[in-house]
Amino acid sequence: MFVINFKLNFKKILIICLTISVVAAILIEFISSGSNLESTTTIKNDDSKYDYILTDENYIQILKEVHENIQGSINKTIKLSGFVFRMDDFKENIFVCGRNTIINGEDTVAGFMCDSTDASKLNDSEWIEITGVIKEGTYNSTMPIIKVGSIKKITAPANTFVK
Repeated sequence: MFVINFKLNFKKILIICLTISVVAAILIEFISSGSNLESTTTIKNDDSKYDYILTDENYIQILKEVHENIQGSINKTIKLSGFVFRMDDFKENIFVCGRNTIINGEDTVAGFMCDSTDASKLNDSEWIEITGVIKEGTYNSTMPIIKVGSIKKITAPANTFVK
């Protein structure tokens, strides 16, 4: 016959069980919060608060859509990047945030007129990212004008042309 003699130390067993429970609880919390990581990133990105976000791929499409439906676009928020472009007859608070595009075989500037009290601080051809609200304005005819809320200077992208 075999006899095994165990001396149980309940204090050590209790500490080991508590440690395992705490580690398991931390792992469960970490794993479950990891599934929310995507929504946390979206919130920090803050792009969800804009009605229009212009990218290289949709720039001309949204530009055309807003110009064709000015009334439907008034008071909508917008975010875009481009370079500062001015015409000689612009008021000092007006500039275009534009991008290069090819129309009918010619290189041309396409963009939105912008109204900002900080316009005089911007240099022509300087790259910026702006956010703002679309308003109705005039320049030779009725057109959308972005009332700028924020301007951030950026580096020009590798490809300055949009479609």
